Amino acid sequence: MERPLVVTDSSENVVEIIREAGELAADTDSPLTVLTVVTESEYEKDAEVLGTIEAVEGSSYDLGPVAYAKEVAQTAIADLLSDLDIEIEAIGKFVDDDSDRADAILEVAAENDCDYVFLMGRRRSPTGKAIFGDTAQSVILNFDGYVVTMSE
Repeated sequence: MERPLVVTDSSENVVEIIREAGELAADTDSPLTVLTVVTESEYEKDAEVLGTIEAVEGSSYDLGPVAYAKEVAQTAIADLLSDLDIEIEAIGKFVDDDSDRADAILEVAAENDCDYVFLMGRRRSPTGKAIFGDTAQSVILNFDGYVVTMSE
């Protein structure tokens, strides 16, 4: 069984990589794990927006950071893969900052016995990668399986 993990993010091309991972899961009759990693700053920004919506609508979106990340993952795949007959597991991870993303991805891949990781890469100079780190590069170097990346 070739179990894929796809990491969602806010880039425009993420739809393509989610679709690729879904098609691999369908072709190999494997479940698809969909992961969204949310940083503290991303959550705080979105929580502020949700708070405004709650005030206007009189509704409640009382989600903690992990539940929020899982909801983002489920939303990313709800319609996109509805035509594929696959089992989908949405997982949300909350991390302090961007430097913890790769560790979260590797942890989920190991916990779910994933053979593939699909994720978006950012175009950075070698200096930028050295100073700020690079999630895709870290996953490529530390994952014991196949890594499929697509640039923004």
